[in-house]
Amino acid sequence: MEIDAFEMDQNGKKLYLAVMTVAQLKDENKVKVDEWSQANPGGYQRRPTFSRVNAFGRYIGKAKGISPLSITLSAREKIKFEAKKGRNGILEIPDKIILYIVDGQHRIAGLRTLIDEHPEYEEFPIPVVIMPLWEGKDGAIADSVYEEAKQFVIINRTAKGVRSDLAERFLNTLVKKGEDRMDLPSQVTRGIEWVPRATEIIDELNKAGPWKDKIRLPNEPKGVTVVAQKSFSDSLKPILTNTSFDTYSAKDIAESLNSYWGAISELCEEAFADPNNYALQKTAGVFVLHRLFPSVVVSAADEKGVVSQESIKKVLGKMKGVFNSEYWSPMGEVGMMGTSQKAFGLLYMTAKDALDLVAKRSGQLRPFKFE
Repeated sequence: MEIDAFEMDQNGKKLYLAVMTVAQLKDENKVKVDEWSQANPGGYQRRPTFSRVNAFGRYIGKAKGISPLSITLSAREKIKFEAKKGRNGILEIPDKIILYIVDGQHRIAGLRTLIDEHPEYEEFPIPVVIMPLWEGKDGAIADSVYEEAKQFVIINRTAKGVRSDLAERFLNTLVKKGEDRMDLPSQVTRGIEWVPRATEIIDELNKAGPWKDKIRLPNEPKGVTVVAQKSFSDSLKPILTNTSFDTYSAKDIAESLNSYWGAISELCEEAFADPNNYALQKTAGVFVLHRLFPSVVVSAADEKGVVSQESIKKVLGKMKGVFNSEYWSPMGEVGMMGTSQKAFGLLYMTAKDALDLVAKRSGQLRPFKFE
C-alpha cells in the first residue's frame, strides 16, 4: 500500500501524517488492535464497547458527521518513505505489515460497521498518524509494543474530556437553537430531555433566594458557593422527569424551589447560616431533598390545590427529626451516613417515611399548583 504522507520529526523520532480511506482501514487482519488477554499478556488494548462503535457509525452515516481527529497507528516492521517535495512524499507499507491501532479503535470499528450497509463510505477519508519502527543512533531497534502501549496510556490518561458542567451548557444551547440531536452521537446528547431545563433552573436560582450565588458555575472559583452545577443539575432529574411538572416552565419550577428551600431555611437556620459546615446545601442535601420535593408539594397543597412557602413549611415542620440543623451537621445522621448514592437513597427513604406519616395523619394528598 502506498499513501501520500507528510514526514515530521519529534525529538529525533519520525512520524507520518497521512489520510487513509475506510477501505484501507477495513481489513481487521491488516489494521488491528493488540488486545490484552491471558493468552496475550503483552497486549494493552481492551475490547471495544459496541454501543460506542455503533454510535460512531450512526454519527458519520445518518447524521453526516465529521471526524477531524487523527487515528494513531503503528508499524512494527520497517516502512519506507520516499520524499517528493520537502517533507511531503510517498509512504510505502508492504502488504505483509500489520498496522496496530494505538488510538481510535472505536472510530475504525464504527466505520467498518457503517460500510457493511453503506459501501459508499469506503472512500471516506480519515486523518492518521503512523508511528514507524524506530531505530536509535546506535542502530538499536525500539520496542514497538512498549512504545505503542506508552502512547496509548499517555493519550488515555492525560486527555481531558469536556467538563460535565460545560457539556450541560452546550445541550442548553443546542435546544435553544433547535438543532437536530441526530447531528451528535448519543453519548453527547444523553439527558437532553431534561438537562437543558435543569441548567435554566440553576441560572434562575443563582440570581435570588436561598441559592443566590451558592451554585458554582463552570470555570468559576469556589468563593461562597457550596455545590457544583453538575451535582445540582443531576439532583433535579427526579423533578424534571416527573410528568406532574411537564407543564411548568423552568422559571416556574425555580420559583417553587425557592419557596421549598425558603421553608427549609426557616426550619434549619443554623445550617443555612453556615452552609460549608452542614450537608444541607451540599450534594447530599440537594439529592435527597429534590427527590422528596414532588411528594412534599402534593402534601402541601391547600383546599384549592395551591402550594405556598408557608404550606410547605407547615408540612416539613411536622416531619420528625429531618428538618433541623443538627440532622444535617457533621455529627448528625446525614454527616455520619457518607456521600455515596446508596447513602442518599437511605436518607431519602428516611425522609419519605416521615413525610408519608404526616400525609397519612392529615389525609391530604391533592393535585397541586404553585402560588
